[in-house]
Formats: sequence, structure tokens, C-alpha cells
Amino acid sequence: MTSLSPDFKLLVPPPSSKRSKMDQEGIDQMEEGSDLRKSKGFPMDLSGYQELSIDPWTTESLTEGQRAALEANIAMCRDAIVFFTAAGGASGYGGHTGGAFDMMPEVCILDSFFRARPEKFVTTFFDEAGHRVATQYLFSVLRKQMPPGRLLSYRAGHSGLPGHPELGRTPGVDFSSGRLGHLWPHLNGVCRAEPGKAVCCFGSDGSQMEGNNAEAARIAAANGFNIKLFIDDNDVTIAGHPSTYLTGYNVRQTLQGHGIEAVDVDGEDIDALFAVMRQAVSQEGPFAAVIKRKMCPSLSEEVEGTCEGHDALGLTSALAYLEKRGHHDATERLRKVPKAADPCKSYLGSGTFGAPRQVFGTAVASVLGRLSSPEERRARVLVVDSDLEGSCGL
Repeated sequence: MTSLSPDFKLLVPPPSSKRSKMDQEGIDQMEEGSDLRKSKGFPMDLSGYQELSIDPWTTESLTEGQRAALEANIAMCRDAIVFFTAAGGASGYGGHTGGAFDMMPEVCILDSFFRARPEKFVTTFFDEAGHRVATQYLFSVLRKQMPPGRLLSYRAGHSGLPGHPELGRTPGVDFSSGRLGHLWPHLNGVCRAEPGKAVCCFGSDGSQMEGNNAEAARIAAANGFNIKLFIDDNDVTIAGHPSTYLTGYNVRQTLQGHGIEAVDVDGEDIDALFAVMRQAVSQEGPFAAVIKRKMCPSLSEEVEGTCEGHDALGLTSALAYLEKRGHHDATERLRKVPKAADPCKSYLGSGTFGAPRQVFGTAVASVLGRLSSPEERRARVLVVDSDLEGSCGL
């Protein structure tokens, strides 16, 4: 195994000269000692997040107080996720509500582990499903690294809150993920650079379809890397339900086939989830907790288990949820979110730009439309897709 210099630095924050004005304002507020979670501008008080410390090496099961605090944290985080991702969707910038909403139980539990034993972990919430970046931004606020008002600029152009994590662009974001399923190979390198520490990665069933992960899993198993995966297996991806479009696909069995110890667990059973996550981090070597749940559990009957929650939650569903949860200020704020307009009134030469995935999809449909019938198309055309047809315009 190749050894690395002890002063090898994996993540380098941007120098002060590269910080945006908004980033520097957040840093200045932190230096003044203010609680950024109480900053004005955001219609929910996030200062109620309880900074739990739970040592997974000594805590065999949750006390009633710990369980209640975790449940309160999860609920608060899910409410905030619904609000600012739905606001992003209403503005036209998009949002991706469901993945971030789903993963809050495992995120809040891991946060308590990091607080209790930081010396045992690389304390970064690595996430191989980059579209769930709302989680990163929310926890930048909860860790007092930026004010909550910044969340209102989620995914807006030049706001410093892009649609996927990008190192150096947002306070508190310590990695770049790429789109989906690109991060595990990088984290094998982090394991080499940080021997003796657990490297934790949040994953998804869609991410695990990507070929990069198959190679990374085999390398992690062969080297005994101390990587821990917490995979949201909600049977929803951008392409639909894997159980119907990719029959036979099973996340746990796939990982076990690569030599990774993997266990299924109910993601909405806090005690069961805690027990499996404790098992994952307290033993050496690679381990995957495959966290089973429906998409957007308990959000609403219309959304739970459907593909609607994958992207930004629709305005009607978000308003109903927030009203039910008692967030009247957030509801009124969401009703007033303006639709973003293209600041460029005209484009010379090329004409108006379109998203590559949309242009590609339109072009493919145009070519296939020349075939005489649906039967001929099915006979002559084969589209092979493991997950990301929506990202490619198909």
C-alpha cells in the first residue's frame, strides 16, 4: 500500500482573496460571536437544532432523551429542506427536495457521532448524490458557517449555492461531488490519506447503479478501507422506480457481491438505524448500511413513495406540508416567491441557449419521429440506461 506524506493536504479552502462578499460577511458574523442560525431573513428559527454528542463506541442504545432530541432535529431539518428547496423550484432554479428530506435521520445521527468523537472520523458529510446538496447548505447554517438567509438564494446563479457541492464556493462545503456516483473512488483515496479514521459517505440507490461504484467497491474491499456508506434506498431515481425499470437490482446484494459487508435497515426506525450505524462505524473495514424507506416518508399521501419528490417539491404539496407543520411565516413567504426571469433580453448570433439535456432529447425525438410507427421504433432502436436518462434528455 502506498504511503502518503504526513503533511499531505486533501482539502484546501479558498484563500481570503477568493472569497465572495457573502462568504466574508458570514465569516465576519461568526468572528463577532453571533449565532448565525438566528439571522434575519429566513422564516424558520433554526437555532433549536440540538447539538447532540453520542459516542457510538460506548452508547449501545439511545436513551429516551437522545431519541427525542434526534426526532426533533430530524423534523426541523426536514421542514427547512421542504421550504427552501420548494422556494428554489417556485423561482425556477430547481430544488431536489426528496433526497435531502429522506436522509435527515442518518445525517443527524452521524452529526452526533462526529461531535462526540471527532478524532475517529474524517468529519465531512461526503455525499455521492450531488443533487442532495440542500443537506450541505442546511448544515453549513446549523454549524454556524453561514447565515440562514443565504438559503433563500439556493441554486440561484452566482449565489455561491450551486446545484451540486463545489469545494471553495460555499462556506462549510469541503468537497466536490460531481453529479451522481462519482465520489467513492475519491474517498478510497481519502481512506489512504487518513488511516485510522472512518470515512463516511451518504449514498443512494441511483448512485450505486453507476459503474464507478462497482470498481470502487472492489478496491475498498480488497484493501480493507475504513469507509462507511449510508445509502438511501428509496426505490426512486430520476428515471423512475428501479424495482420496475431495472428488475432484479438489489443494493445490498450487489455490494455483498463486491465483498462489502452490507445490512438492510428501516430508515424511519430511529433505534434500528442507530444500531446499524453504530455497528458500521465501530468496526474496522468497509461497511454499507442500506437504508430502506419510501421517498419522502410521511410528507403527504400524494408524494410519499412517488417520483414527485425527487426534484423540487411542487408548490401545492409544499404549502400543504408547511401549513400542517405550523410554519405559517414560511407558507406566506413561499406564496410570494417570484419567478426568475432571464436577465438577458436578447441573444445575438446563437439565439437563446437551451440546456444540453433538453436539446439532446429533442434531437433524439426528432430522429426517432421519422420512423413510421411505434412498433418500428421498438424493433430498430435500443436505449440502454442504468439510471440517468433524465440527466441526458431521454
